[in-house]
Amino acid sequence: MADSGAPPSLLDFVRMQALVFEELRRIQQLLGERMLPPVDREGAGVADGSEEGEQVELLRRLQGLLLEHPLSAQAAFSALMAEGRRFAATPEGAAWKAALAGSDLVRNGRQLWDVLSLNLLEEEQSTVVPSSYLEALFRVASSPELDALIRRLRDASTGGGHGVP
Repeated sequence: MADSGAPPSLLDFVRMQALVFEELRRIQQLLGERMLPPVDREGAGVADGSEEGEQVELLRRLQGLLLEHPLSAQAAFSALMAEGRRFAATPEGAAWKAALAGSDLVRNGRQLWDVLSLNLLEEEQSTVVPSSYLEALFRVASSPELDALIRRLRDASTGGGHGVP
């Protein structure tokens, strides 16, 4: 570390930035764990290797990716929504839109997407980080139990604990 009278070195600044980054990653991981309820592996058929269990596991992994990479998920979602709107404005797209309007597949797909994405993503193309994701992160960060939660998260990541319930 630099002397108390000397200005901080570039290395001290980089070290501080790395520590801040690691704490933010831990908080993000904690947020993801808090937002995703635990899976009953037996009840979901995950333990027995059934097709339903495999589907649940796949969907949970997808949901985890959406929470772990919110900027990428938001960018992809915004781009897909914009492309879908452009396609719907064409004659062929309008025909598909009309044909799919009452489809059970579309309705079920929308319901599944809402559950998977936890309604965190926004359609607005200029959105970089979904505001609902930031609100959830700030809610966890302002929790009076944050120190205990971070301690438990650190313990879980080093194998010294059982994770965050």
